[in-house]
Order: sequence, then structure tokens, then C-alpha cells
Amino acid sequence: MAAQLPYIEVTGTHREVGRQIGEAERELVLRELDYYEVQFVALAGFSFAEAVERARPNLRPAEEAVPQIVDQLRGLAEGAGVPFEQIFAANCIEELTCLPERTGGPEHCTSFAFTAGGRTVAGHNEDWYPGDIECLTVRQVTLPDGTSYLSVGPAGNLPITGVTACGLCGSANTLYSWDMGSGVPNNLLLASLFACRSLEEVRARIAAVPRARGSNHLWADAAGGILDIETTATRMAWLDGGACFAHTNHYVTPELAPQDATTSEGSYKRRARADELLAAGLEAGEDPVRLGQTLLRDHANAPLSICSHWDDDDPDQDQSVTTASMVWEPAERRVHVAVGQPCDHPFATYAL
Repeated sequence: MAAQLPYIEVTGTHREVGRQIGEAERELVLRELDYYEVQFVALAGFSFAEAVERARPNLRPAEEAVPQIVDQLRGLAEGAGVPFEQIFAANCIEELTCLPERTGGPEHCTSFAFTAGGRTVAGHNEDWYPGDIECLTVRQVTLPDGTSYLSVGPAGNLPITGVTACGLCGSANTLYSWDMGSGVPNNLLLASLFACRSLEEVRARIAAVPRARGSNHLWADAAGGILDIETTATRMAWLDGGACFAHTNHYVTPELAPQDATTSEGSYKRRARADELLAAGLEAGEDPVRLGQTLLRDHANAPLSICSHWDDDDPDQDQSVTTASMVWEPAERRVHVAVGQPCDHPFATYAL
């Protein structure tokens, strides 16, 4: 039987939504912060207390560009009864741990989107730190302007992947470039995208926000549109994904590929393997959702595989694992979720 995650349905302003989530999942928020308090030196080379200080320069740009998302974080801190500064730092995690000089660290996420038989399916393995697994929740959020979305992630984190009532779904992949600075943290930018009504609006919003770092954004819509957007802190490029597209953790657009600072061998292997599995599955006419789930369970090239596991023989604590696996159907406004590694856990289905 598929594991059922805590399910939180909240309605209200951003501040109210954050407060409701914090109140409902206070224990999970505290557990997440406790994990970072203990593990942060291994993950970043400095303490979580120092992380709080290093995150501060990004607050003013966020308050100016995405004030409603900062409000949501303030509500989350209030509801959970924790210092806002700690919640903010936890949502600057990519800015603090995914530095170009540390690209010898953990592998990260794999994303894909495709259309087949008139259906759009997209998916994502969230490869992050193992402490996130026991903090996962499913959040159904409805805001006063009619924005509504489903997102899976740790209780203390803003929503960064998900499916919306407008028939959009989106995922993000860590990228590495030396072009970084003070700006809006990636988690806050990603959370703001769920208010978008179209792929073009997603692209316009990413372009308008002053970013602290770069990222990859793979979005799809119910009509079969697929858009991949790569950024650095100051630059942006995009590709029409056509009928099938996969992305991992290196730049692929001609404009930004020369900016790539990753040393990840696994990123290239995972993207090539995803392309291979998608091509074979589509040619064979596999069920689209089943094809997506099969891809996310794949162990080819292990330990540099799409489905990522902890390596007990590696003394380095700065390892990532697949913490959650998601397959979205934007036309149906639903998501299929496996907790942790999808090879070990079945998918449960949630719908708006």
C-alpha cells in the first residue's frame, strides 16, 4: 500500500496559508530545523547559525519582489512557533549549500515532461538531503485570487514543485554557475510561480524577479505545451520542449551552457538515460503515467542513477537521496507521489 503523507488543505491570504500549515505541521517543521541544526556543517561547511546570517542579505530583495511569499514564510514561522530568520534560512538552502565551489557534492534532481496520445505527463525526482523524507507533506492551497495548487515537500519549505488548478505543472533543478549574488532566493521565486495562469506568464515572472542564483524551470500545461527555462542570477534562456524533454543539473541552452560550473558526471548520465527511457517508452506506446513512474525508479549507472540512494560506504555526509518522486497530470489536476525512493514505495494519488 502506498504511504499516505500528511494532507493539509488551507485557504486564505499568503500569511494565513503559511500560519495554517505551520500550526498543522509544527512537529514536522521543528524536526526539519533540528535536522539542519545538526547536519548543516556537513552539508555546507558552516553552522546553521552562520547560515541564518548569510541568508539575511537576500531578505530585502525578496520583500521588494515577492512580498506575498515572504508573508507566507512569516505566517509559517508564526504558526510553527519558530524564529522567522530560521525558516527564511531553511528556504535559502540552495543558496547556502549548492555553491559552484562545492559542485563535487551531491547529485540532485531529474525532471521530464512529454505528451502522448493527447495527454501531458510530467515528473520529478526530488533529490535532496535524507532528513527531508520524514518531514514531507501534501499541501492543497487556495488563495483569495483563485490561485489553487497541490505541492509536495517538507513542512518547513515553501512549495517549489506542483500542479495548479489552471492546468500547469512545474519542477525545478539545481544548476551551478559562478553568476550569483544577493537577490530573491530560488525557493521564494518558485513559490511565486504557482499564481501564473500560462507558460508565458511563468517565463515573464522569472524574467522580472532579481535572482540570487540560477536554476532550471521545467513547466508543462494541459494543452501539451512544454517550456524549459534556464537562469543564472542575471541571465536567462529557454527552450520549447517540443513533445518530450528531460533536464537534470547542467545547462543545456546554447546561450548558458558556457556558464556551466558543474563537475557532475551523474547529471549527464541521468539526462541521457531519461531521454533513452522516454524514447523507448513512447515508441512502445506505454501508458504515460506508468512510463513516468518507471523512469523515476531507474537504477542504470548507479550510484549516479535517476533513483538515488544513500551510499553507506561513502563517509561523506553531504549526500543526497531521492526524497520524493512525483508524476503530474496537469489536465486532470492530479499528482502521483512516492515517498522516498520510488523503487521501494508505490505511488499514491492526490487531486485538486
